[in-house]
Amino acid sequence: MTLEPGHFITLSLAGVAVIIWLVRLEGRVNGKATTDQVAAVSAQIGTTAAVVATLQAKDASHDNTRDEVIRLQEQIKHLTDLIERLLPLPTRRKTTP
Repeated sequence: MTLEPGHFITLSLAGVAVIIWLVRLEGRVNGKATTDQVAAVSAQIGTTAAVVATLQAKDASHDNTRDEVIRLQEQIKHLTDLIERLLPLPTRRKTTP
């Protein structure tokens, strides 16, 4: 069997078709990997956003607690001043030597 020019053309076209098919297949695999990576990063961003929101809520709660403690300290100070003004100071008994 001798190879004629038509056989070379057929084999070369088949080779080109296989190469094109492999390149497209690799593109699909890379595209799927990229899509999976984007989905994973998006999930991580969502998780990070949830953690940040939780920390901000705790920080706000901490600020509210601090403000309440300050308010209570001021009330205690005010009540202490009122008690000192309304009640006479106890007098000490003098001891004779």
